[in-house]
Amino acid sequence: MQASSSELQCGFSLMEMMIVLVIMGVLTAIAIPAFSSWKESQAVSSATSSLLTHLKQARNFAMAESRSVSITFGSSSYTFDADTTGSCGPCRDEVVSYSQFSDNLSISPTTTRTFSSRGTANSGTMTLSASGNSKEIVMNILGRAYLQ
Repeated sequence: MQASSSELQCGFSLMEMMIVLVIMGVLTAIAIPAFSSWKESQAVSSATSSLLTHLKQARNFAMAESRSVSITFGSSSYTFDADTTGSCGPCRDEVVSYSQFSDNLSISPTTTRTFSSRGTANSGTMTLSASGNSKEIVMNILGRAYLQ
């Protein structure tokens, strides 16, 4: 028995293809804002982790090398182990740009954090934020930094 020509045709109709494209468009429109928010949240988490690591390293360097170690904050970057005196030989002067994490990242307040040779520091809270996402790092008088 031979099949008719209409039974041998395979494929999608134009209407079926249009329906699939509309569904894909709707799903994409829903996913893009969620992805953008997730991306900014991850940028704040990454920046917080980096700053927290630098704060702990600064305290360790200050005690190990028996000198003051500072982290200086600006509007677009912070400098780890900043040479605040202009004559610090072992200072690292590592500049960390906020834009490597996110174009919208900001840190407040921009108070310089200085660790003494005993590991103590000026205490306070630092807030990292970008596009509605934020995290806080708390430093106590003993120079210990932790995520709040």
